[in-house]
Amino acid sequence: MRSMILVLIVVLSATAFAQQPSLSPEMTAATALYNQKKFDESAKAFEAIAKTEPKNGRAWYFLGMSLHSLKRYTEAIAAFEKNVSIVGNPAAMYNIACGYSRLGQADKSFEWLERSIKGGPFQIFNLSTDPDLENIRQDPRFKKMEELADRVKRPCIYSAEARQFDFWVGEWDVFNLAGQKAGTSVIQSFANGCGVMENWTSTIGSDGKSINYYDSTTGKWYQSWIGSTGGALRYAGNYGDGAMRFLGETVAADGKKTLHKLTFFNVDASTVRQFAESSVDDGKTWTVTYDFKYVRRKQ
Repeated sequence: MRSMILVLIVVLSATAFAQQPSLSPEMTAATALYNQKKFDESAKAFEAIAKTEPKNGRAWYFLGMSLHSLKRYTEAIAAFEKNVSIVGNPAAMYNIACGYSRLGQADKSFEWLERSIKGGPFQIFNLSTDPDLENIRQDPRFKKMEELADRVKRPCIYSAEARQFDFWVGEWDVFNLAGQKAGTSVIQSFANGCGVMENWTSTIGSDGKSINYYDSTTGKWYQSWIGSTGGALRYAGNYGDGAMRFLGETVAADGKKTLHKLTFFNVDASTVRQFAESSVDDGKTWTVTYDFKYVRRKQ
């Protein structure tokens, strides 16, 4: 738990202790004792502060930290529970799970471990190696906690919607309708599957990139493109019927608006069609901008 706790303090500092004022001289002194690993002294100091300031979540948290370091797990759990009641701190929930694991109380440990994973935006970095959880690691429930933690840490990997554009990921040679090579493109998945990056290079020397991602709050896909010639485009759309369909618009300096449609057809495992259209009459008529065939490079 030692390294885990230190990581969690950093991650949660902006939220878990947001209700706390600037550190008082007493808190500063107690924290210094803790940092010097004088846990017996820091426990006494934080306990004194918590008695006079019962709503001081930081004091309760570091009291729990000090007590856990002294292997006084039952007392540490009580202190962490105080912190949870004040600020709902997932790090404290995790440490409660560690305490119950040390005490051999598996059911309570798993209860708090699940609460910590679901409790807020923090990452489980060493769930599988933390010595505090050794007593429950062989329990079949532990694997479920690892899977749950991975879903929290990498949600897009498990999202069907966020994976809808994966058919475009790969290395491609790109051809126009006449069969002439128009360029190459390397499409990469990044941010644990939450984004798709396009890296385009044309045969005439220009290049560009786009960032594509699914926003679960709107239920839409978005693309932002910028080319080396300065052209920028932003789209929003959805996947359906085997194709990703985007719609965007640009406004010229004179105020003239142009609508843009961009469609990626998932033809087969080795072929993608990228079809672009534009309209200057609010979508009454459309003109083909380009029609590209992507052919996956053989590995």
